[in-house]
Amino acid sequence: MSTLLSFDDYCDLLVPVGALNSPAELHGMLCGRLCGGSRLLRADWLSLAWNFLDLVDEQETKIDQALEDSIAELYNGTLVQLQDESLSLQLLVPDDETDIGQRLQALSQWCYGFLTGFGSSGLSGDQTFSNESAEALRDYASIVQIGTDEDESEQSETDFFEVSEYVRLAAINMFLEFGLPKGQLIPGSPVIKPAADNGVLH
Repeated sequence: MSTLLSFDDYCDLLVPVGALNSPAELHGMLCGRLCGGSRLLRADWLSLAWNFLDLVDEQETKIDQALEDSIAELYNGTLVQLQDESLSLQLLVPDDETDIGQRLQALSQWCYGFLTGFGSSGLSGDQTFSNESAEALRDYASIVQIGTDEDESEQSETDFFEVSEYVRLAAINMFLEFGLPKGQLIPGSPVIKPAADNGVLH
């Protein structure tokens, strides 16, 4: 099982350089791309991530090697988790010690990112969706609109766990439905090499 850096770890890396979007939204976008069948080489993923985070042009000099490697590892670790038969995908959202409102906001951002990534993953316009996947995409869109003013309570904690677990498992199911066959790790690289016949354009 691959373990990602925590939400706070990525915040510590991205906030100082002025990243536009949160780690949750970036991870959601990545999951959406992977679940839609997209595969990217390291350079392509990093370029996509910097543009998504608005860390290009005048900000480019702020991207150091540690940040670059961490964002590259996010790709590899996430794909490994999606491929894992033990369903080990972790959503990149704040931990349970964080205020429930902040966790709800991050989950909303994750779902928004997923819809953005899934929509740009290269699925054909005539793609057939199972009832479960179609419903999950509608539910993700509803979660994007979720309120963040929940009071701390046992019930709100239970509700958050159930919703986040639904989001997590729905992403895995969409990966199984639309994701391409497993690729091979490039030795020494934190990014999966796409299969030669996967039909994905970069």
